[in-house]
Amino acid sequence: MAQNSVDSAVSAAAVAARPAGNMYKIANQVHRIRVIALAAFAFLLLSFACAQRSLRLRNLWTRPQVHVLFEGYTVSFTIKDINKALELLSETGDTTYGATSSLDTAKDHFLELYRGTRQEYRNRLQPLMQRGVGAFLLTAGRAYIETPKHKKVTDIIVDIQPIITGTDKVMIFFYDAKTKALLFSGTMSADMYNKDLGID
Repeated sequence: MAQNSVDSAVSAAAVAARPAGNMYKIANQVHRIRVIALAAFAFLLLSFACAQRSLRLRNLWTRPQVHVLFEGYTVSFTIKDINKALELLSETGDTTYGATSSLDTAKDHFLELYRGTRQEYRNRLQPLMQRGVGAFLLTAGRAYIETPKHKKVTDIIVDIQPIITGTDKVMIFFYDAKTKALLFSGTMSADMYNKDLGID
């Protein structure tokens, strides 16, 4: 009789412990899933933060009229491409720079920019190119670039940074693929990804 009582007590204890054991297993599985998810998220962030790619510049069939001097390099764009990029930017809801540049296509326009965007601009063309459409046009390969020694640059490296906190913009650095020298930096709206300038 005593043995039966002991057996019953052991069985009862085992049954009582079973839910606790199950809860431990579930908690352990949840923890493992969280660790895997965090690792995957960290990998994605790292991949985005290190989003570098090589890009070959396209031939411009129209003579470029806007010339940006940057760290000794001359980065040139056509007014036609600038106006098209502004149209696409305005379609995203950003009309900061208007739907057209209103630049005279019969003239050449020169400006100087520096790395970073915390600088005092002296005319409306400077922020338009560095904060508006310059980076977008370069990611599309729509620019003519010359080195400080006036040699044509055919390939560049595009280095896209994570989205700037509190904004919908990304900072992008552009480098000469041969020398790895910085030749332009600017911001681009995330909404401009996958926007198409169309056929030249």
